[in-house]
Amino acid sequence: MALVDYEQLVARLVGGQNAGVDQGDIASAIALAVTRYSADQPRVLVRNTAWLLQGNLAPLPADWEVGSGILSVEYPVGRYPAQLIDAEVYQDAGGAQLVSIEPLPAAAVVRVTFTVRHQLGAQADTIPEVHREAVASYAAHSLCRQLAARFSGERESSISADGSNTDSRARNYAARAKELRATYYGAIGKPDPALQTSGQTAGSGATPAAAVASWEGRPRNRLTRMGSGL
Repeated sequence: MALVDYEQLVARLVGGQNAGVDQGDIASAIALAVTRYSADQPRVLVRNTAWLLQGNLAPLPADWEVGSGILSVEYPVGRYPAQLIDAEVYQDAGGAQLVSIEPLPAAAVVRVTFTVRHQLGAQADTIPEVHREAVASYAAHSLCRQLAARFSGERESSISADGSNTDSRARNYAARAKELRATYYGAIGKPDPALQTSGQTAGSGATPAAAVASWEGRPRNRLTRMGSGL
């Protein structure tokens, strides 16, 4: 789906011919939605990387990025069932590397499954078709929240019928934002963290999704530092 199609869909979802939303606002909202979706449903890549020397350290696989998380590391490659080894990310002043719990021989090739952010631009769209409307809905939700806040502020300086109309528009956009947010979380099958109540999602009993963006990964995946133990 082309980026311009997302922009048009977001504009339709927001509605209102004179809402005051421009292309810059829409582009920013889409970028925010892609970031949110990447945290909730990260893209998964599989890449091989090789040990340069015998030991525990190896380069991270191609396409690894800040915020990526390891899902699994396979060695030897190509066995069935897959043989997984314990490996993590080691960070020092020189950068990040892949570190295995057990040493591997020089030239050993391992297969790393890891998460990265989704891409959405003029040349790329990695968002699954089934979730494209959800991402557009989250972007539209952000814009409707902005519009609700704008009209809510304007009503303070409005009078008579104009003030009543502005107040109505603020309420309508606030309600629309809530609907669009619910559409997003319903589509991806995750609870809305904004509905958190006493550690659970209101009305569902489910543990809410993380409110702070972070890629999903194995619980063992973390940045380790020399001397802390591998």
